[in-house]
Amino acid sequence: MIMKSSFLHRGIVTALAFTFGIAVAQDAPPAPAEKPDANQAPATPDQVAPNENPVVLTVDGTPIMADDVREMMMARYGQQLAQMAQEAPEQLAMIQQQVQGVILQDLVQKTLLLNAATAEGFEATDEDLRKSLDEIAERLPEGTTLEAFAASGGVSLDRIKKQISEDTKIRQLVAKVTSDVTRPDEVEVKKYYEEHPDEFKQQESVVASHILVSTQGVTDEAELAAKLESAESIKKQLDEGGAFDELAAQHSDCPSKQNGGSLGNFGRGQMVPEFEQAAFAQGVGAIGDLVKTDFGYHIIKVTQRVESKEMAFAEVKEELTASLFDQAKSQKVQDYITGLQEKAKIEQPGEPEDPAEGEAAEDDVPKVG
Repeated sequence: MIMKSSFLHRGIVTALAFTFGIAVAQDAPPAPAEKPDANQAPATPDQVAPNENPVVLTVDGTPIMADDVREMMMARYGQQLAQMAQEAPEQLAMIQQQVQGVILQDLVQKTLLLNAATAEGFEATDEDLRKSLDEIAERLPEGTTLEAFAASGGVSLDRIKKQISEDTKIRQLVAKVTSDVTRPDEVEVKKYYEEHPDEFKQQESVVASHILVSTQGVTDEAELAAKLESAESIKKQLDEGGAFDELAAQHSDCPSKQNGGSLGNFGRGQMVPEFEQAAFAQGVGAIGDLVKTDFGYHIIKVTQRVESKEMAFAEVKEELTASLFDQAKSQKVQDYITGLQEKAKIEQPGEPEDPAEGEAAEDDVPKVG
């Protein structure tokens, strides 16, 4: 089902994982930050030299280091920044500064939570650490060790252990902070459902796969003609009974080739117009004619169509109850963080003290550099 993001927001631990980089048990192991490549976007805060690791901020005396910012930036946005460095280098500096500001705010909040957890006496036991490492190891590719996994991202196993320990303490604190949040009853849930009807409209969507013959960056007429000929050849093989998933894996220029070309479920407005128009016009099971977009030539196969409808309360009751419960816990944690931040002393090294400024407000936390 497709609903607004406010309804799909699930889980205080998941929310913290995205906000603070907390490693939680998921379907795939959390990837360590990658080493910055010389040809990729700069990964250092404001061009900090690779061998330097200065203090960027202190939060109640606890330092946030340049490496902390670099690590979270690469873990979250490394791929996007590298792509921007190639496609829109003139925008990179501005975007990177904005990203650094967001990450620094998140690191400030994580530091506040970690300090509070320590003050409360929370600790990660050896058993906590072993269990988390085992969960990560179980989701690694066969034959890959934890040490190799860490090294592939340019971090040490000790660094991962430290992160797990910190995350465990924060989860313990969050559990305490949210312990008095009660699950909403049916009356509350029904009231929300009735007051937010637009959130419970299932939009029309399709489940489809595609094979892409990319023409991006190709300007030579002969090369473009060869691309068209290649796409037509693949279409002919499909018309003659070729397996779509196999031909996608062999010939598609889209990362979806790893899943047989599957794009999953998508609604209107999520794809480029030419692709969307063709996909929603096709019958289920049919393989359409070539579709040309700015990305290249697409061959589309629609495998399922979901009609639009308004979902009944009974259909969404369970998930909505869980979502509202999680949102209440998230709000409780955010209020707690706000209280910590109002009392915190956040300083930038080298910045002259101004007694009139008092405590640093959230919007006043300085950017890196």
